[in-house]
Amino acid sequence: MNSIGFEFVQSLSEELSKGTVKLPSLPDIALKIKNVLEDPDVSAKQVAKVVGSEATFTARLLKVANSAALNSSGTTIKDIPTAITRMGFKMAHSIAVAIAMDQVLNAHSMGKLDQYFKDLWRHSLSVAAFSCVIAKKRTKIKPDEALIAGVLHDVGKIYLLARMEEYPELTEDLQTFEAVIAEWHTGVGAAILEAWRFSDDLVLVADEHEMLDRVPINDQGGASFEADLTDVVQAANLFAHAIEQGNEMDPEWPGIGAFKRLKLDEELIHEIMVQSKEEIDSIVSALQG
Repeated sequence: MNSIGFEFVQSLSEELSKGTVKLPSLPDIALKIKNVLEDPDVSAKQVAKVVGSEATFTARLLKVANSAALNSSGTTIKDIPTAITRMGFKMAHSIAVAIAMDQVLNAHSMGKLDQYFKDLWRHSLSVAAFSCVIAKKRTKIKPDEALIAGVLHDVGKIYLLARMEEYPELTEDLQTFEAVIAEWHTGVGAAILEAWRFSDDLVLVADEHEMLDRVPINDQGGASFEADLTDVVQAANLFAHAIEQGNEMDPEWPGIGAFKRLKLDEELIHEIMVQSKEEIDSIVSALQG
């Protein structure tokens, strides 16, 4: 690691250990919807009123509601209250977070890191879509929870990239740049989601999705043999990376703990990666706007 990389890591490590790291705030649209959904008595019309104040969000929400993943009947929805009723409040919140992340990325997407930001966003959406499908097919986890977990799993990378704009020399050394991102994005991502008051499950996803040898812990403090949200995102992350690189199934995947707990054998992996393509593409397209 070069001296600039060491300086960056040292500064970040000190901030994290002291709790003084300057974490970003949750963007307005996501915060507004998150706050209104915390009211147990909120109605679809009340949520729609908040949603309707954001034209970009309104258009994208309708697109998601009418996507192949959610619109099995083929009936087109044209109004927000009906769209929210179809997808549910939590899914609406997930879409809000996705749009908020898109806005954050666009705010920083410039210069030499432009392509990296764009690739990161496409990857996050792909992981979100795969997570949604895997959750529906292989677990009792709600698809909306899996979707938001996929969108946010690499939030630490977004923050690190934004911070690296303060260290332009760091981006000149590709090896150091990638090493810093790989080593620090999980811990930083977990800290951000904790600061944004997301659930412990989502914080764990950010923190452990790269740990292929992880073992989930059950409520009694012992090893769990049931797939959790991090397992779903971990599998989705591997699927997305493989497709981005033009590869098919890795023969070692079925031996990974997450795949065992999800009971994903070669046949089921092929089904999700190939046969669910339309569903995956519809989710990605809707989230992209």
